[in-house]
Amino acid sequence: MRVLLLGANGQLGSDIARLWNDPAVTLVTATRQDADVTDEALIRDLVERARPEVTINTTAFHNLPQCEQDPELAFRVNVVGGWNVAAAAAAVGSSLVQISTDYVFDGDKRAPYLEDDARRAVNIYGAAKIATEDVVRITNPRTLIARVSGLYGLAGSAGKGGNFVETMLRLAREGNPIRVVSDQVTAPTNTAEIAEALLPLVKEGAAGTVHLAAAEGCSWHAFAAAIFEICGLKPGLEAVTTAEFGAPLARPMFSVLGTTRAPALRHWRAGLERYLREKGHAPS
Repeated sequence: MRVLLLGANGQLGSDIARLWNDPAVTLVTATRQDADVTDEALIRDLVERARPEVTINTTAFHNLPQCEQDPELAFRVNVVGGWNVAAAAAAVGSSLVQISTDYVFDGDKRAPYLEDDARRAVNIYGAAKIATEDVVRITNPRTLIARVSGLYGLAGSAGKGGNFVETMLRLAREGNPIRVVSDQVTAPTNTAEIAEALLPLVKEGAAGTVHLAAAEGCSWHAFAAAIFEICGLKPGLEAVTTAEFGAPLARPMFSVLGTTRAPALRHWRAGLERYLREKGHAPS
């Protein structure tokens, strides 16, 4: 099976490239620098040359403040870019895997969101990803939408300057008090675990929508506390509400993803322990 991976240097893309050591899969990779998804002709040419059976689009514009400041850019990269990839894939008979997000939900539910739950975004990024899901599904009927949440991975996020885990460890080293919100609940997920769960779905030709996120959920404050506990650190960690923190834009207050269509990933703490060991922050 020939697979084209777009966004191969991102957090999730780099883990797919690193971990998909399957003799049945030939992986052709393109980084963000190689493949500007907003360039229709470039993407069409890239896909035509690669001739994949499956195209995976992990690219996204997900810097939340920048999305709010420049909605046109958010929609151009996510929606138009998604359409370009979906159309190019369909033109060569390739199925599509489009990565999406828990931010398509509004956070009003208090049980894990399932694949068929109603979508309603509370910010521009979430709205753009809802539109992306719809556009790619219409453009290429052989599409798998894989929603993920709270990503952190070895490569870090170029658009966000790292990831939450590394930010917490940096703040601990600096010795200043650390304030983390305790009323936003999600399922922080190691991208290595998503990469491994995605492979069998791709090989079996899955389509529709699936949720790939760590089992159960926690607040960002609880996640930070677990990071420090596993690493043997004791910084000053304070729990604050979103209002007290002064977050400048709306986020879903509860965005834990459950699934009825894919094998459940491991508990969020197991994924965190794996990440910290692989980065050398915690003993093996």
